[in-house]
Order: sequence, then structure tokens, then C-alpha cells
Amino acid sequence: MQDTPQQLPTLDEYIDLRALHPKVKNTFPSLDSIKWFARQHRDELAASGALINITGRLRFHAERFQQAAVEIGQRAALPIKEA
Repeated sequence: MQDTPQQLPTLDEYIDLRALHPKVKNTFPSLDSIKWFARQHRDELAASGALINITGRLRFHAERFQQAAVEIGQRAALPIKEA
């Protein structure tokens, strides 16, 4: 069976960093904190559809970004399993 591609939101649902900030400022108090988080978790954010790169500019899907941040934070809170 062939995998079906993830259904991504339409382009107009993606916003720039400044428009994202008011939606996440309780967790990310500055634009730089969002930038840092996006750099650290770029692959996961892109895989979830929370982050895209259009003409060299990052665009964010606010709902998917928030959900991905929760999932990333949950994994970070889990205890490290020893081998």
C-alpha cells in the first residue's frame, strides 16, 4: 500500500513570525524565542506542517505550530530511558 501525503493547509493559512507571536506569546515571550525554537526543531515542525519555507522566508501555521510545540515539549519531559 502506498503512503498518502499529509494533507497540508492552504497557503493563506500560513503566517509570518510577527503574526504568529501574539498567538504563542505566553510560551514564547519574544520573536527570538520562536526563532530559537524553530531552529532547534525545524525538521519536526516541517514534518508536522507547522513550518514551511516559501521564497526563503519561513511561514508558520499557528495551530500546527502550537500542537507540534506541545508534542515536542511532552517528549522533552519524558524520562530518558537507559539502555
